This record gives sequence, structure tokens and C-alpha cells, in this order.
Amino acid sequence: MTGPGSKAGVNRQVMVVRRAKGVPTPDCFQIVDSPVPQCPAGGVLLETLCAAVDPAMRGWLSEERNYMTVSDGEVMRAHGVGRVLESQDERWVPGDLAYGWLGWQRYAAVASSALLWPVDETVAPAPVWLSVLGLNGLTAWIGLNLLGRPVRGETIVVSAAAGGVGGLVGQLAAHRGLRAVGIAGGASKTELARTRLGFHVAVDYKAAAGDLGRELTRLLPDGVDIFFDNTAGPIADAVFPVLNGGARIVQCGTVAVPDWTTLPTGPRRERDILVKRLSWHGLVVFDHMARFEEAFADLKDLYRSGVLTARHDVLRGLDMAPGALGRLYDGTNNGRLMIDVGL
Repeated sequence: MTGPGSKAGVNRQVMVVRRAKGVPTPDCFQIVDSPVPQCPAGGVLLETLCAAVDPAMRGWLSEERNYMTVSDGEVMRAHGVGRVLESQDERWVPGDLAYGWLGWQRYAAVASSALLWPVDETVAPAPVWLSVLGLNGLTAWIGLNLLGRPVRGETIVVSAAAGGVGGLVGQLAAHRGLRAVGIAGGASKTELARTRLGFHVAVDYKAAAGDLGRELTRLLPDGVDIFFDNTAGPIADAVFPVLNGGARIVQCGTVAVPDWTTLPTGPRRERDILVKRLSWHGLVVFDHMARFEEAFADLKDLYRSGVLTARHDVLRGLDMAPGALGRLYDGTNNGRLMIDVGL
């Protein structure tokens, strides 16, 4: 890896070449080697150290309408941590670390507005700024505290409990005095959820073999007050019957539904929403930027004190990027998935 203020070689980039129907596959991307770009006027040139792989990317590449999209011929959009090599913005100097929209590429020449906040390695190493102190942490904190509106002693159920966001929700919920129940796939993930991610109980939906609803009814005789849902689909169908009156549903993801071009069928929940007075909120974290500073302060304190820990699943090099989204949707990832770009 080159040092501060230096650049070498070519700029390896992962380009989008076609839209995806369902989960993006490797043939949606093309790896190209381009010249290292120049620092843009008023902007910053960075060397990307690590880049995120997020479930939201499926929506960005989808044929369906989405809140954000990446067009064919563009570098795949992604958050990352990078080191400033050159700057034409006085707020950034060579050697600084920054978090922002760097994309799946070795070098990023970006407008200053693409850099969201500085990275301080005295607080945490760079990968942690893609997990606890990145959008995963902000999503977990905002979803739980602002939309979930937790009250000490309540019960929360979290789907994808061993994932990058779900695992942080479990830890935050336990710290807030909630009874945290996680749902994950496989014995290793449920063990991780129980032993490291704050969950008092973890249910293996794969082992439940179609009886997840019955298992949840057995485990939760007093019902559920908050449902932090990262999956939708059959797992959500199993949780709805055990929701208490006035329960809050935080819809963070829909990873269990690979394709929305044909609307999936399932139970209709309008009657539940009416009779139980449920609150069902969609969570897009950038809608809550006014609360980022407050969330950051709390997340940093909790990380420093050891309340929050991060588990990372690191892919080595951009050549691994085209197949990375498949790992999120087939459940083979284990923790916050990211790419070590420098390899």
C-alpha cells in the first residue's frame, strides 16, 4: 500500500455493466484498470483502504424504482475509508483519513461533498469506521432509538441478528435494558448472537424447519414490543402474530425477498396494524442526518468502553467484489462484509 501523498500503478475499478433482476450476480460488473485520476478542482484524491458491501446495493442496481441508483457504466457506488493523497480543499490535507462515497475502486477523485466525516484511528482502526462507527452503527442506533422508541424491560426481536446491523442492534438493545431475541440462520450464527452480540436468546430459523412461528410463540409468551426487521419474507410472517399491541416495526431491509419485480405473496397484515395499533416505519438512515452527531457521540463512547464490538468479514482485493453481494443474500457472510481494497 502506498504511503500518504503517494500514488502508484493503475486504478482498478469495478464498473456496473447491467441492471439486476434480483440479487446482482458477478456478470453485472466488469473489472477495469484505468489511469490514476487527477485531483479534481476543489476536490480530493484518495487511496481507498476498505470499501463496504451493503444489502442496499441490490436496490441501487435493480430494475425496480429505488431511492438511489447506480447507472450502467458507472463505478459501483460504495462507502469506504480512504487516505487523502492530494487535496484542493483546505479542510483536507494529505495523510488524512476520511469516510465517504469512494466506490469500488483503488483511487477515488471526488468532490469534497462526497466525504462525510473524518476518520480518527486513535478512536478505532479504519475497518471499524465501516461498522460500529459507520452507517451500520448509525442505522442500528437511529432505528432502535428514534423509530423503535425502546422502554427498559421491553422485548425486541431482530432478524439477521448476526449481520452487520442486526448484531449492533442486539448490543445496543441489551445495553438499553431490553430483552433481545435474535433470529439467524445456522448454529454458528445463533451462537455468535448469544455469546458476542448481546442477545439473550437466538433462534435458528433454519433448524425451525417451517415452525419458526410456533417456536417464537413458545419463547415469547409475553409477546414482542419492537421488531427490527432486516429480512422481510417468511421470517417477518412468523414474527407478526407475536407482536403486542402498540408494537413498533423498524423495516431496515428485505434481504429474504430476492426479487420485487414480481410482487411476493404472503399474509396480509393490514388488520394487525389496525387492531394492534402497530407502527411500521421504513428506515433510510440519511433521512436522519440531523441526529448523526448525537448518535456518533454515543457510539464512540460505547465502543471505547467495550459495550459495542465489531465482527468483520473481509474480502481480499477488488477482484472479490463482483461476487460479494451474493454472500449477503445466501447467508455465507459472517459479520460486517467489506473489501480490503489495497490487496
